[in-house]
Amino acid sequence: MLKILTVLIFVFLLDACSTMPSGPGVLALPGTDKNFNVFHNDDLACRQFVHTQISTLQEEPDSKEEAQQNYDIGYIQCMYGKGHRVPVPEELMYSAQQGWYPPPPPNMPAPTQTGPSMKPSK
Repeated sequence: MLKILTVLIFVFLLDACSTMPSGPGVLALPGTDKNFNVFHNDDLACRQFVHTQISTLQEEPDSKEEAQQNYDIGYIQCMYGKGHRVPVPEELMYSAQQGWYPPPPPNMPAPTQTGPSMKPSK
């Protein structure tokens, strides 16, 4: 029983260390006026570029999902830079967080207080 548990722990730890994605998790399409051979060569070059970028990172990703996301971002940038069409998944898009309210419309009356009075007590 102890031997099985030791093997399972070893397999789990080994799996946790192997976070290098095998390829992109996004769709890439040939760019306008790009033939398949150019697309295929660019795909191979971008995969190699991203693999090199990820393997030279000083910090390991925390999870396989984070490693895949890093891979996908690098691949998208590379393929887009080479003129190909790469639809960006929604989870990779940054949305602006609005931390303020828009101004009120013109001629709007000032808000009135509806709670207890804030008069100082005697």
